[in-house]
Amino acid sequence: MEATLTELHRKTGEILGRVKQGGQKVIVTDQGKACAQIVPRGGDRKKAMALLASIGPLDLPPRK
Repeated sequence: MEATLTELHRKTGEILGRVKQGGQKVIVTDQGKACAQIVPRGGDRKKAMALLASIGPLDLPPRK
């Protein structure tokens, strides 16, 4: 999805809702040129740990 700076200013909640709920990536444009990207944060810790474990032995600090 693309959004101009003006759209981001006017519809911040709606645009961020799409990122948070729908997992959409948003490219922010200024005068027709991409200037920023908003991507969902987070992920599945179990999947990430399984991927790391498949690479080799892990020595991680305890989870807080």
